[in-house]
Amino acid sequence: MKLHAVVVFSLLPLAVPAVPAAAASKCPVGVWQLTKYEKKAVSKVYDTALKSRGMSGTKVKIAANGAFTYDFKKSAKLVTAGRTNNVPIAETALYRRVLKHKASWKGGKVLVKRSTATGTARVKTVQKKPQRSSRVEKVAPLVRVEQDTIVPVGRVAYTCTPGALHLKRTIKLDSRGGLEVTHWWFGR
Repeated sequence: MKLHAVVVFSLLPLAVPAVPAAAASKCPVGVWQLTKYEKKAVSKVYDTALKSRGMSGTKVKIAANGAFTYDFKKSAKLVTAGRTNNVPIAETALYRRVLKHKASWKGGKVLVKRSTATGTARVKTVQKKPQRSSRVEKVAPLVRVEQDTIVPVGRVAYTCTPGALHLKRTIKLDSRGGLEVTHWWFGR
């Protein structure tokens, strides 16, 4: 008995159920908790190697219109250590109260509208190196002028699943490969 194999080709695409585009844009909507924040800055040109991490416990609510509301009531400290221009850096920052700002979510990117930052949030920064100092600042004005805060300003890439949200921003520091890479990891 002879068996013949039959191969069928179709020019029609296979019907694969797809996630509607609207569902992808709705994924970030809801309440999230920051589980990990990490920023690394490395530049040979500026003799920089800095690392910041912390902020777990920060609650973030993302509204259907894309707006963020941060609740820093239970946020852990942000710890930064390393060097820049061959000067040792060591500091902590503790955020408290509430911060709000608008944002747009499109094509796998979130764009924070810095000028809309409002709220009562404060950050207390304690610097240990290169010299001892301490200061308390309002966070909203810092965001509006794009000072270094934990708020994801600029164009930030994101991926989202029902239980996890990851934001990533990469900034080129110099023409020789120096980069600052920041990650925000959230869970429900």
